[in-house]
Parts: sequence; C-alpha cells; structure tokens
Amino acid sequence: MSNMLLNKKEIKILGEFASDYHKGIYGREVAKGLGMNQKTVANILNQLEGEDVLKSDFEGRNKRYYLNRFNLRIKEILKMIEINRKIVFLDEHLMMKELFNKLEERVSGVLVVFGSYASGKEGKGSDLDAFVTGKVRGIDELEELWKIKINVVKSTKGKFDKNEYFIREIIKNHIVLKGVEDFIELAW
Repeated sequence: MSNMLLNKKEIKILGEFASDYHKGIYGREVAKGLGMNQKTVANILNQLEGEDVLKSDFEGRNKRYYLNRFNLRIKEILKMIEINRKIVFLDEHLMMKELFNKLEERVSGVLVVFGSYASGKEGKGSDLDAFVTGKVRGIDELEELWKIKINVVKSTKGKFDKNEYFIREIIKNHIVLKGVEDFIELAW
C-alpha cells in the first residue's frame, strides 16, 4: 500500500476480517456475504495480498486469506476498518445517533455495541447491548430519555478473555463506538 489510502471496496472487503482478526476467509465467502462480483473480490484480495496486507494459503484448490499479522501497519489498517464500520453503523441509525454520542460522552474506556444492533437485526422493542471497559455513568437517564433499555456489560482490560464464549461473540459481532485502538489490542 504504497502511499494510497484504501478505497471503499477494499475497506468493505477488509471489513469481513473484523469479526475475527485471525480467521481465514475464502474469496467466494466474501463475495457472497457482500453481494459483490466474485472476480472483483478475487482481484482486490490478490491486490491486498500483493501489498502485504493479506496472506493466503490453499485448502485444496481454494485460496484462503488472512490478515498479515507481520505487517507493521496492520493495526492502523484495522483502525480504518473499525472506524468505517462505525460510520456505516451511525449512518444506518441516524435517528439514534444522538443517543450513541451521549453514550460515548458517559463512558471512559472502550464502548462497543453488540447484539441485535451490531448485527442489524434490531426490532422496534430491541434492547441496546453495550460492552464497556472502564466507567459508565447516567445510563438510566438515557434509557428514560430515549425509551430504550440499555444493557451494559462492564469489564476490565485485564478480564477480557478471548477464549470466553461471550467475549468471542462480542468480537464476532461488534461496532466500536469509542476506544478503537484499545479494542483492537484486546481482540488481537
């Protein structure tokens, strides 16, 4: 990635790696999941591999791609991916953008939305699930103002165990609203 920024398609494709920074993904899975042309996806994946952002291996005739953990810029690239996911999320939830801003103001540390809102499967009566490392204040007031139940799961960085089922689910399906760098370090 010489001196250029990632384009929209590259960020969208790399976003597929955000659910697990260590997993391997096949090009056809990416194409299907994003509703993109398989040849376009294959070209972009190969380009990203050529730029040392991705590595690959073969399982039979199928090529599986991974984030290149040895690329010194990979965590910076992950920040771009996570920030892009946040922007898309906020654009899709314009009516609640102010609530998310108020949540950010009331949390010190990492703030992650998970559950139905993060997966885009929320309904009219859905609760908002938030994971926080650090302190949080004034949630009751926000619940009352916005007429929504906010389930806050508090933890500390030291208790963030990637092998726990619940934590794996948060990593798999999340939107980082605050503390992107810290979240990447925790999930790394």
